[in-house]
Amino acid sequence: MKILVIDDSESIRFLMEEILKKKHQVITANHGKEGIEIFEKNHDFDLVITDRNMPGGMLGEEVIRRVKLSNPKIKAVLMSSQDEEEIARIAMAAGADTTLNKSFLFDVESIIQNLFPALPR
Repeated sequence: MKILVIDDSESIRFLMEEILKKKHQVITANHGKEGIEIFEKNHDFDLVITDRNMPGGMLGEEVIRRVKLSNPKIKAVLMSSQDEEEIARIAMAAGADTTLNKSFLFDVESIIQNLFPALPR
């Protein structure tokens, strides 16, 4: 499966790529416009995972609308650390197949800090 991951956070792009590349081909982009450019040059993606809030003036739901307009069969995930109900509503209105709450990343960091309080914050 070929996956396009779009997020302005380098660490999140890296983490997503590390998780997914074991079983899938992963391409990353650091904002919506770049993601759309990559998608338009290469229409054979099976899945697009995009952050909602990114610099450059294009929200994740706009990315999803554009890729779904180009290929209605593509699967799309809207990722955010914002209110889950609100994001779910926005995502579904844009045509996303599901959402992913990024708070798990912050939970992991919090757990590590609690287990190892001597680590620098």
